[in-house]
Order: sequence, then C-alpha cells, then structure tokens
Amino acid sequence: MPIMYDYRLTPLEQTIERIYSTMDIREPHQLDVETISHKLGIWVHYAPFSSRAIDRGGLQSIVLDNRLSRQEQWQDFGHELCHLMHHAGNQLSMGESFIRLQETKATNFAYQFCVPTFMLLAVELPRLESEAAASIAAVFGVTSEFAGERLKRHRRQLTSARIAERLTAYFHAEEIVKRNQGIDYIVPTGGSRMLLCRERGVIGYMRDRDETD
Repeated sequence: MPIMYDYRLTPLEQTIERIYSTMDIREPHQLDVETISHKLGIWVHYAPFSSRAIDRGGLQSIVLDNRLSRQEQWQDFGHELCHLMHHAGNQLSMGESFIRLQETKATNFAYQFCVPTFMLLAVELPRLESEAAASIAAVFGVTSEFAGERLKRHRRQLTSARIAERLTAYFHAEEIVKRNQGIDYIVPTGGSRMLLCRERGVIGYMRDRDETD
C-alpha cells in the first residue's frame, strides 16, 4: 500500500525526481526509452551487441542490445544513462576497482531511475512480496528479477527511514525532558546515567533499562 508517513527522499531519489520533473514525467506509463532520450537530447541506437554509452565531444548516445527484451533494454538504458550523466572517461583505461565502483553506482542508479521512488510510493502494492514484485514489473515495465531486487531495496530504505524517524522523535523527546527538568547533560556511567545541571551539579541518576527486563 502507499506509504502512510512522511518519507524523505534520499539525495539520489531527489535527483531522479528532478530529472523527471524537468521532462514533465510524473506517471509510470510515461516511462519510455524513446521519449526520455529525446527529451534529454540523447541518441539511442539498437545493435546486436552489449549495451553501452558513448560520449564523443558532447554528442551523447546509448547503444542498446537489440537481442534483449523491451524490459531489459529499459533497464540497460537506466544503467548507461548514469554513465553519461555522472561518469567520465574510457573504462578501458581505468583500474578494475574504479570500474567496479562506476558499475555499482550505475546499477543503483538504474534501479532508482527505472522504478522511481516518488512514483513507487504512490503505487498500491500487495503485501505478499511475490505479488508486490509482479505488480512493480507490470507497472514499470521491468523484468520480474529486477522488480524483486528493487522491492527489497525499497523496503530496506523504508525500514531505515522509519528507524531514523523514531530515533529523531526519541532524541527530541529527551531534549524536552531535559529542558523541563533543568538537565543540561546526561552522562552514561555504566548501568545508569548521571543527570547534570550546570548550576546545581548532579541532580540525580537514571538506571539504564536491563535488556532482560
């Protein structure tokens, strides 16, 4: 189901939303290789070899493997687009570790670009993982394998966001208590926490909760 709390997009998710916003693309049915490449001023060619990105003096193009399915070509387009937008240089002259770094970033970009988070958050997904992945594959035009991995990454991100939200709420509540009680510092002392006030010194102790309680 659509997310029910105020999820904050990551920097990459924000970047991708801005890219689509400049192209006036807001819905999954608008995600199309030809349309997007035209709006970005990128030439797309189809040939019987592995997909790749080419930048010759500012003239950018992407060659997509014509032996792949439409879904796989869309995924490759997202991957190669990252190379054009964020990477420079010829990989043939790069070290292996740097190539791996670029490829990892391009793969992550493709997951976010082909299934944009700001669109995914608005999709009503089934609770069962296999059904949710199938829904993502159908809505965003990606393979079932790609959709499954995208779903896993998305749910991990949502879990991290919820944890961060709860921690923020906890520390905010702690600050309110400190202000109300005149506490300036809370210092761990091993099994308890010392409550300190600048003017009055130690004003009390608070026992840490026993994890076995």
